[in-house]
Formats: sequence, C-alpha cells, structure tokens
Amino acid sequence: MITLDFHASRDAVLEDEDLQEQVISIVNTASANGSGLGDGIATLAKNHGYTITSEEVYKHADFLGQDGDLTDFELEMISGGQGTLASS
Repeated sequence: MITLDFHASRDAVLEDEDLQEQVISIVNTASANGSGLGDGIATLAKNHGYTITSEEVYKHADFLGQDGDLTDFELEMISGGQGTLASS
C-alpha cells in the first residue's frame, strides 16, 4: 500500500520540472556511488513537506506508470536519460 505522502510527493515531482531535475540528480549520484537513492529521495521529499522513508522509496520502486500511461519524466527515468528534460 502506498502512503498518502508517497503518492502526494510523486504527484508533486510529476508536476514540477525543478523537482524532476533534482530527482534525476539524486538518481545519477546514487548510481555513481552505488547507494543513497532511498535516502536522497526521502530527504528531497522531507524538504518539500512530505514524510516518506527510504524504505518506502525502495518498496514502491514500481510506482512508474501507476496511473496508466507513463509521463515524459517517467519515460526518461526508465530510459536512463540524463541532463535537462527537453521542453516541447
């Protein structure tokens, strides 16, 4: 079961390109370091008023595409895209 704060923080990221860039940075740093993804995402969420744990981040790693179609951001996360998200 996904907590309300996890779902709300996910929605906030999907609606805010600055948050998306921060998530991408956290993912890239965690990938380079081999750890820190859960803590990084949980800290970002906390800094924006949401209470989620690193365990929730890992537990709900399959959250991409929850609402049916994948967003552009979710597609970029799956493809491993780096850098700035392109604006159309």
